[in-house]
Amino acid sequence: MSTIPEEYPYDRQWCLSSVDISRYMTIEYNWEASKSLIADIREAIAQAEIHPRVETIAAAGSLGRMEASREVSDADLIIVLSNETDLSLPDAEKAYNSVWRVLERLKINKPKPTGVFAKPTNQQQLLDSVGDANESYDVFGKRLLLMLETQPIYRNENYSKLLNIIVDRYAKQYVQVDSKKEWTFLLNDLIRYFRSLAVNYQWSFDKEVEKWPLRNIKLRHSRLIMYSGLLMLLGEASKERQDKVDWLKQRLKMTPLERIAWVYEQNREWNFHRIAGAYDVFLYNLNKQEFRDNLNVDPANQDDANTYRERYKLPEFAFLKANSDGLIAELLRFILARRGSWSERFFEYLIF
Repeated sequence: MSTIPEEYPYDRQWCLSSVDISRYMTIEYNWEASKSLIADIREAIAQAEIHPRVETIAAAGSLGRMEASREVSDADLIIVLSNETDLSLPDAEKAYNSVWRVLERLKINKPKPTGVFAKPTNQQQLLDSVGDANESYDVFGKRLLLMLETQPIYRNENYSKLLNIIVDRYAKQYVQVDSKKEWTFLLNDLIRYFRSLAVNYQWSFDKEVEKWPLRNIKLRHSRLIMYSGLLMLLGEASKERQDKVDWLKQRLKMTPLERIAWVYEQNREWNFHRIAGAYDVFLYNLNKQEFRDNLNVDPANQDDANTYRERYKLPEFAFLKANSDGLIAELLRFILARRGSWSERFFEYLIF
């Protein structure tokens, strides 16, 4: 069985000995590309003057998952400021912008102003309203993403402390008290986040119809793997009866794809190649800018209804939609096959 990695992904290779990652050329290629880009970012930040209110910076998105491509990837960053920083005042924006000014020479652009990465956050904001129905999508999105797919690029110790505090918040009065219980609070928020992504993509269809095919393909591949990685860890954690909190913390340094491979390995399931193969196909095609461009339909040439109704006439969409069908089928098969291994309580909370 593979050992749990102590290093962050940017500082090591693929950690699963049961999976020969060299068989999946694009997964391996993008891993190396991600290491290179993170090294450049870390060096640029280390040589610059970052605003003192910046506590830590986490790489999310394809970079955080070690799936960035040299050709088309950008950098999704979660910039965390000190708790003393009033996020509504200009000083917070000044601290946030100090990071992006450093990265200008690397030709890394700031995120779109309406996205989850467009504003800084701090520990207080991330933890003050956990579970509140009125909590901002941007806030709980950053909190979940920190657990789902990130790794540090500035002040690793602060990043690690923050992640541990977030995990402890979900464990409080639940598995922190009794490890025979399940990660109910975290599981509910995880499901809420993934479903909110799906609903948000549907909402944005009416606003940016030309981007819908690409977003849908990402939802059915990279967002699904991101979600499944933590979901499967929580399922596997249902076997743990001694210390569920420390158990989960130890495994968060794995990428989403590594988490899935690790859970397969723990259950002596040797069909991970079905996941890796389909995912390699997805990454290979998304690495090509022309392929991505062809997934974006020009709404000026057809009305919204026809864009959706005739989406399968886009060869790129039809191909990767079929690819995702196989990926989802395998993930569903694996999870349902864990009945009798993962606790019944976990499946109860998963569905109801």
